[in-house]
Amino acid sequence: MTLNDYLIQFKRNMSVLSGMKRGRSDTGDRNTDRAIEFLFNNRRRYLRSAKELEELLLEAVEIADKGTIRESGLSAAGLHGFMRTLYWMLTSQCLKVEEIAAFSEYAIPAAGPFISDGGRTAMLISSYVFMRFDMPCPEYTSKYEHVRAAVRRNIRNLRGRHRFPAYPEFMSFVSCYRSICPSRDLRYSNFLEKADDGTCVYYLNGSITEERSGEFRQSIEDLYREHGDSKIVFDCSTLAWIDMEGIRVLADLRDSGKQFVIKNLNPDCKVLFKVEGFEAYLGGDDKLPEIDLSGCEKINEGAKGIIYRVSDEVVAKIFKDEPDYYDIVRHRIAMKNALICGIPAPFTFGYAEYEGRIVTLMELIHSKSLLQIFSEEEDLGEYIIGYAQLIKQLHEIQDEEKLAYFTRNKLGEEILGKADRCDRILREEYRGRAGKILEAAEGPECLVHGDIHPNNIMFGGDEMLFIDFDSFSTGKAVYDLGTLYRALLCAESRGVSDMNSFLKLPFDKCQRIWDGFIAEYFKDEQEETARRRIAEAELIGTLLALARIIKQKEGPELTSRWAGELEKRIEYFDTGCSQNKGNRYSCGKE
Repeated sequence: MTLNDYLIQFKRNMSVLSGMKRGRSDTGDRNTDRAIEFLFNNRRRYLRSAKELEELLLEAVEIADKGTIRESGLSAAGLHGFMRTLYWMLTSQCLKVEEIAAFSEYAIPAAGPFISDGGRTAMLISSYVFMRFDMPCPEYTSKYEHVRAAVRRNIRNLRGRHRFPAYPEFMSFVSCYRSICPSRDLRYSNFLEKADDGTCVYYLNGSITEERSGEFRQSIEDLYREHGDSKIVFDCSTLAWIDMEGIRVLADLRDSGKQFVIKNLNPDCKVLFKVEGFEAYLGGDDKLPEIDLSGCEKINEGAKGIIYRVSDEVVAKIFKDEPDYYDIVRHRIAMKNALICGIPAPFTFGYAEYEGRIVTLMELIHSKSLLQIFSEEEDLGEYIIGYAQLIKQLHEIQDEEKLAYFTRNKLGEEILGKADRCDRILREEYRGRAGKILEAAEGPECLVHGDIHPNNIMFGGDEMLFIDFDSFSTGKAVYDLGTLYRALLCAESRGVSDMNSFLKLPFDKCQRIWDGFIAEYFKDEQEETARRRIAEAELIGTLLALARIIKQKEGPELTSRWAGELEKRIEYFDTGCSQNKGNRYSCGKE
């Protein structure tokens, strides 16, 4: 794509949006052309922060407005939140180009009146998104503009720090936007530029996957055939992804004695190079930055990782066990996808290295965990209601367009695998029964967090949001409820101590939380349906507790006690949930 291509596309689309009803001044047209040229010339620029992106885009707007009546039309209202989200999207390997551009077109009015001519500016920014990845801009039609106008009448405000505009209106807008994009395939491409000192800067663009690795290998061979005597730098400023097949091309190149430097990789690619042992290919400035956590405050700890406060804006998560690449990146991608789907979650900024180990850098949430609140407060009613409503809203996300972002039924498969583990120590008549009960559990596929205990829910102001996305996937809602029951009421110390050894809460308070939670969660369900779902959740929680005891080899007495508890849950289903007319919210209790 050339500069002229983008100029033609921009003018064509502006004529559709304006309906040719209002003329533009010659000054305005010339300025807009200069702004597009400025963005085109900076399309391959490596952006190290949201602030750099903000400065770049605002300079383009100032060029477009110069000498016109809109020249003083900039305001800070909503600007930083918009730029921060846009930067996060541009550096995310899990987003499609048309989704990022659609966000630009949709979000500018909602972010506040920081731009005087929102329609033109939105198109400037969306054009820049397509320029970065060498893709053609959409072909606007009058039908598209009708949808665009209808959607914006219902637009939501984007000033909340942790909200992404993934409401029904936005998803409809994205679907419409995709339909006018002539190309949605983020292919691999390259561009050669000679620096003043003779260095060949080879820009890698798009995505280098296994199916593109042959094309990538051929382009590298052609490069060295023509410019092999020059210093070669691979600039990855607009490279969305490179997988192991692409890295093998570089490894073969290095093994053959060819020298090169790679720079400006995105954070996820840097981690892949680090974990797979190819960090030596990167220039010094492109290696993961070092961070010292020795003097940092530990503010949270889960089963898999520890969270440290780095500054007033940033926290760092370090895994307890040495993770592989996919453990590290899966967590970051799940958080990104959660935001896309309208689920409140923190932003992830990238990665660093501490004592040879990779840590994930995330925004600091200025709030308390629900566990802290439950520990400190006695009047829990409103918190429990909000907690149940948050989880219910998550489980109501069931449309295929959003589910497609996530691993399918990961949590369910893990639970069924643990059921197999438990079968080995159950009495013969109970073996295989738990798995069959769970496989028969009804309910639509939805989004599930996988670990919804109160230490993974943050509360600040009027907003609750999720943290710890290691188990985020699709599945049945009862899987999540089962993990909550396990955390609250299936700690190994129950019956021996009055305190939950995991949450450090009295068991009577844990029981209050569970009873209040399911009362709110199931308040609109028929009693028989609610009773069965609660029984399924209690069975799952008990099963998870027993599976952990077996894995940790806690001893025969504890194993036998919890095996008996699981058999009671199974027997409850054998006798028929509907026959038990006890407490609606206490299915399976003694």
